[in-house]
Amino acid sequence: MVASPLLTEHLRSGRERNDKWTTVRREAYADYLAALHDANEALRTVSLGEHSPDLTRKAAARSAFHSAGVTKAREHIILIAPETVIAAATEAFHSLRTMRDHIGQGENLAQYEPVLLTYDEHLHTLREAVRHDLGVTGNTPQIPL
Repeated sequence: MVASPLLTEHLRSGRERNDKWTTVRREAYADYLAALHDANEALRTVSLGEHSPDLTRKAAARSAFHSAGVTKAREHIILIAPETVIAAATEAFHSLRTMRDHIGQGENLAQYEPVLLTYDEHLHTLREAVRHDLGVTGNTPQIPL
């Protein structure tokens, strides 16, 4: 009779640990996606020429990317996510960084649009990987940039 309450407690404790771990991953994923979004919006602003006149366009693009905290949020993902999410997060990171470089070189939207479309594809793949890891069912909506 003593084993039954111990087993019940062990199972409950395991569920709580799993729930906490899922919450940690969900928050890290949301933080990373938010940082990507913030960087994309800031880069778009730079591409429109709306940045400090004290900065070159290249410096403004780098500052926009850095200020969004993408690299820091990515490090958290690398520590806690499964390989599929890490791979998707890395692809999104690299394509956004490539877009940063194109914008920093003075390209307008028409010129860097292929890079933007690649970033959009990588972002969608990342969302799918995150949803799969968190056990979310259904299709991943395509959210336009």
